[in-house]
Amino acid sequence: MAILGNAVKGSIVDRENGKVLSQEQIKEIQRVLLMVLEDIDAICREYGLKYSLIGGTAIGCMRHKGFIPWDDDVDIAMTRKDYEIFRVVINNKCSEKYSLTDARRENNYGKNIPKLRLKQTEYSTLLKVNPLDKEITTDIFIIENVDELKIVKGIHGVLCLIMGYLLACRRIAEYKETFCEVYKEKDFKIKLFIGKIISFISLDKCAHLTENVYSFCKNDKSKYVSVPTDRRHFFGEIFPRNIMCEVNDAQFEGKKLMIMKKIDYYLTNRYGDYMKIPPVEEQVMSVFTKLDLGPYKKEQM
Repeated sequence: MAILGNAVKGSIVDRENGKVLSQEQIKEIQRVLLMVLEDIDAICREYGLKYSLIGGTAIGCMRHKGFIPWDDDVDIAMTRKDYEIFRVVINNKCSEKYSLTDARRENNYGKNIPKLRLKQTEYSTLLKVNPLDKEITTDIFIIENVDELKIVKGIHGVLCLIMGYLLACRRIAEYKETFCEVYKEKDFKIKLFIGKIISFISLDKCAHLTENVYSFCKNDKSKYVSVPTDRRHFFGEIFPRNIMCEVNDAQFEGKKLMIMKKIDYYLTNRYGDYMKIPPVEEQVMSVFTKLDLGPYKKEQM
C-alpha cells in the first residue's frame, strides 16, 4: 500500500507500525471534531465573528449533512480581521482546552495555516512531519484581501507564489528524512536543493515572512479576496468578497454551523460535481501511528 491520494493519505503504511483508521476510530475522531466545531461556532456567535466550513467539511455538509464518512479532519475559513479577534478570545478564555498556533506568533512547524489544537489529545499521522505536531487539530484558512489595482494585485500574487514555494522548500529541507518517505513529487530534489540554499533563514522566520506577504493588503472592504494557502494558491483562489464572506446557517450532524451563502457556486468552481460520491478507491483515508483522545474518549465523557 504505497500510494498517495488514492486509498490512504501518506505513501507508506508500515512506518512505525502505521495503520489505516477503522470506521469506529473515524467516528470517534469525528465526534471530538464536532465538539470543536461547536466551540468555534459558539465563540464566533458570541463575538459577532463569521467563519465558513470549507473544503471537504463543506462538501460533507452539503452532501451528507455532516462529515464525509471517511474524513478525519475539519477545515474552516475566516477573514484575517475576524481571525485576529478569534485568536485573542481563544488565548484569553479557552487556553486550558485549546492552543492556537500560527506563523506569526507561535511555532506552527513552518505552516501558514493556523491550527486550533485540542490539548490532551494525540493524533499522529504520516503527513505530520514534525513529531511535536501531534494534537487533533482544526485548520483555519485565512481569507486575505486583494488589492483593487491590477498591477498591485499582480505583484502581490506573484510574491505570494514565490514565498509560498520557498517556504515549501524550506520545510522539505527541515524535515528531509520524513519527506523522503512521504513526498513523491518529481520536483522533490529541486525543492530540497533550494531549501538547503535558504536554510540560513530559520523555518519559523521564513513562515513569518510569508505570512506578512499574504496579509499585505489591508483593505477590509476590497471587492475580491483570496486564500493563498489553499491548493490553487493566490490567483486560483480569488473570489468576490460576497461569495467568501457572507454566511448562512446550515445543518451539520444535527448542529447549526456557518457556511457560505453561495456555497454551491464555490464548491462547483473548486470541485465540479461535488455531490457525486467518489468510488471507494478514491476515498482518501489517513494512516496514523498514534491515536489518543485523552479526556475526550467516549467512555470518559
